[in-house]
Amino acid sequence: MVVKIKKYWLWISLVGLIIFLIIRNNSNINDLKVNGKQTKAFFYEVKSIGSKGTIRGFYRFEVEGSFYNGFYDNDNLKKYDSIDVIYLPNDPNKNQAKPFVDNYN
Repeated sequence: MVVKIKKYWLWISLVGLIIFLIIRNNSNINDLKVNGKQTKAFFYEVKSIGSKGTIRGFYRFEVEGSFYNGFYDNDNLKKYDSIDVIYLPNDPNKNQAKPFVDNYN
């Protein structure tokens, strides 16, 4: 009986965590849509990650003399390529490659 209750709460906790992460991610994207600014970033490293060979590019951009980083997965990335990035002016650490921010002007 105790084992069934523990499994029940484990599943509820896991589902709750997944829902929380989905809602939080959508909230961040919506915040970027409404309050974000666009800038140009450059890939400083591009490498294959994971067992499926996903190509991940790590980008860097500058805002008011400070540098910020992010990453973007796409099979056609090359080192030193550029990409448009949307960031929050009050916290540029919150940024996303423009293709992930649907309907951004």
